[in-house]
Amino acid sequence: MRLLITSAIFFTYLVMIWGGAVRSTDSGLACPSWPLCYGDFKLPEETSAKLEMGHRTVSGLAGLFVLFTFIYVWKSFKGLPRLTSALALLFTASAALTGMKMITSEAPTLKYVSHMLLESFHIYESMLILGFLILTYRLIYNPEPLKGEIPLWAYGFALATMITGVLVRYTGSGEACGHEWPTCAGALIPDLSNWQIALQFSHRNIAYITWLAFLLNLIFNRSRTALYAFILINLQFVFAVSMVLTGFFLPIVFLDTASGFFLFAWLTYHLNLKSEQPALKEAWR
Repeated sequence: MRLLITSAIFFTYLVMIWGGAVRSTDSGLACPSWPLCYGDFKLPEETSAKLEMGHRTVSGLAGLFVLFTFIYVWKSFKGLPRLTSALALLFTASAALTGMKMITSEAPTLKYVSHMLLESFHIYESMLILGFLILTYRLIYNPEPLKGEIPLWAYGFALATMITGVLVRYTGSGEACGHEWPTCAGALIPDLSNWQIALQFSHRNIAYITWLAFLLNLIFNRSRTALYAFILINLQFVFAVSMVLTGFFLPIVFLDTASGFFLFAWLTYHLNLKSEQPALKEAWR
């Protein structure tokens, strides 16, 4: 039943990047009711409404696959896979309720701090679902240590970058520094009295530290996995900088979203799940 868990992971990832497209095109409120678009099953005419309704449909499919995965794991395995699959299902249910709340409270307008926090929390829920599904797959089908696993300290920096990046996007702070890089609001160290500039500036600096963390991991843990991780980090960096410099050109925003969630999934799968971490490798593995 490997295909079942793989499908749950795939559809969850698809939901996340589709949701990014909905956000980027301001289609979040194109369907005024929930769970149906206009209270019926009729396909809406507006493109934005079709985009939002498609997102809800794919979300429903992802939820079913997560549920079936949970049932399969609990019938077939013991230990940690049960816990991770249960957490994936728990956050799937939570995400559905959060999605309903977002529509009924018109959160996509981002008028209030509560809207911003609700939208950000919804993304964090999706990341948790994807992360727990990937851990379930790893624990079942590849429980032994992987070659060149990602150390927890490097993973933590990457996660901090993603968390602050979500806050930047869903608090409307993406353009707080202007369309410039590496400067922010015309300076290397801008006036941080504006909270949006402070948030964007903090996110950028955490990203720089993350880049250094994965460079150090590559130097001291000379493995193919460390190399691939560093390449993916650099690719994400290129998309993020290009997004800022182009004034958030929609195709680049989509690529940044898709690559960011893929990076999260890849790092989670290759995470060192044990406390021991080799300090130095003698050669590339």
